[in-house]
Amino acid sequence: MLPEVGYEFTVEPCILVCILGLLRYNRVGERSGGNGMANEKRYMAQKRQRRRRKTAKAKMKLYEQGKTPHDKLPSLAKRFLRRKMRALRKAE
Repeated sequence: MLPEVGYEFTVEPCILVCILGLLRYNRVGERSGGNGMANEKRYMAQKRQRRRRKTAKAKMKLYEQGKTPHDKLPSLAKRFLRRKMRALRKAE
């Protein structure tokens, strides 16, 4: 496994166990799609939700400028609009 060297290579047993444990843990994650895949899925979902919020806010802005009717707004934009109106009413 290791090339022959002029000196002896020794490793403490506890360090060796730790290294082997880490290698095994990481390989299991790669094999079954463990935590790495979950994090990637979560990131993709976050990205999708961010896009939806961004477009909803843009549509809401168009509605406030009078360029889009209320019927054409997506449900998320309507929800944002309700929240905004409620906050403005409370501020009065």
